[in-house]
Amino acid sequence: MTTNPDLPHLTAAAHQVLERNRDSNDSQRALSEETLTCLTDTGVLRALVPARFGGGECALRTAIDATCEVSKADPSAGWVVMILGSGAFISGLFPARAQEEVYADGPDTSVCTVLAPRSTARQVDGGWVLSGRWAPASGCLHSRWAILGFPRGDGEAALALIPMAELTVEDTWFTIGMRATGSNLLVGTDLFVPEHRVLPLSDAIHGRFPLGSPEPRYRAALMPTLASYMIAPYLGMATAVLDHVVAAADTKGIAFTHYERQRDSTAFQLAVADASMKIDLARLIAENSAAVVDGHADDGTFPDHLTRARIRQHTGHAVQLCRQAVDDLVTAHGASAFGESSPLQAYVRDIHAASRHAVANPASCSEIFGRALLGVEPNITEMI
Repeated sequence: MTTNPDLPHLTAAAHQVLERNRDSNDSQRALSEETLTCLTDTGVLRALVPARFGGGECALRTAIDATCEVSKADPSAGWVVMILGSGAFISGLFPARAQEEVYADGPDTSVCTVLAPRSTARQVDGGWVLSGRWAPASGCLHSRWAILGFPRGDGEAALALIPMAELTVEDTWFTIGMRATGSNLLVGTDLFVPEHRVLPLSDAIHGRFPLGSPEPRYRAALMPTLASYMIAPYLGMATAVLDHVVAAADTKGIAFTHYERQRDSTAFQLAVADASMKIDLARLIAENSAAVVDGHADDGTFPDHLTRARIRQHTGHAVQLCRQAVDDLVTAHGASAFGESSPLQAYVRDIHAASRHAVANPASCSEIFGRALLGVEPNITEMI
C-alpha cells in the first residue's frame, strides 16, 4: 500500500471547484460533470483501485484524509467518493477474472455498492440468476458496475458484480440531505451472473479468500475497512462547519448581549473548544481504526471478532461526535445558520441525513460491541 501524501493535497487544492458546484449539484440531485472531472483529475476516485490496473491502491488513512478534504467542499461529493472507493476496494476481493472485466477500460471505472441481499436468486449452470430491487445505491449515476447483495438460499448471502448496463435506475432519491449522492433504486430481472463474479459475503467478512489477492490492500478485513472509511465524510462536514463558525466569530455579534464579537464571549469560546475536541476525537478514531486495519493487512493477519466489533463501535461513536459538534457549533453561531443563504444549513441537513446510516447506528453498534465483549452469541449481525 502507498501513503501517497500528494492525494490529500490535490483534493484540498480542488476545494474551490467542488464548492462552486455544490449548490447546483444539490438542486439537480446529482454531481455535475465538472465535479466528476475534478474528482477524476485529483485521483481520489481511483485511490483504492488495484495498482495493477493503474489505481492508487492507497493506504486507508490516505483515502480517509483525501475524502475528508472533498467532503469539506461538497459532502455529497465526499459521500460518493467514499461509496465508490468502497466499491473499488471490494472489487479487489473478487477473483482476478472479474477484476479484469471491471477495469478493462482503465482505473477510472466506478463501482457502486448495495450490500444488503435484496433479491431473489437461483443457482444455474455456471452461475446465478438474480432478480431484485437494491437501494440506496449512492453513486449509481456515475458508475459502470454495481456490487449487489443476494441470498444464496443456504442461509448465506453473497455479492455479485453486475454491469450497470444490465440494470435500471429508478429515480427515488428525494431527500432533504445528501441530495446530490443520487442514491437511487437499482432494478434487475433475470440477471445472469457468472460464478467468477460472485463473492460469498461470509468469506469476505471473515477473511477467507482462497482466490485472494497477494496485495495487502485486498487482504484487509471487509467491514472494518468500510466502517473506518465511512468516517471521512462526517469529519469533512464537521471540520467545514468549525472553520466557518470560527471565521465568522470576529465580525458576528451575539444578539441580546453586549458582545459585538462572538470571539470575546467565554460561553462561545467554550462551545467552540468543546466542538473542536469532538472533531479531534473523531479524527483520532478514524486514524487509529485505519492503522489497525492496515496493520493487520500488512502483517498478513486478520483481526479477531472483538477487534472488528470494536472498530464498528468506534465508527458509530465517531459519527455521533461529528454530528454533535455540528449541532453545538450552529447553536453557538446562532439562528442565522438556518437561513437559505447560509452555507451552514446545508451541512446541517447533510450530516443529519448521513449520520442515520445503519452502519453508524449508535444503538446497534453498542449492542454489537457489548455482545462481543461479553461473548454473547449469536451476534445481531454478521456485518462485523
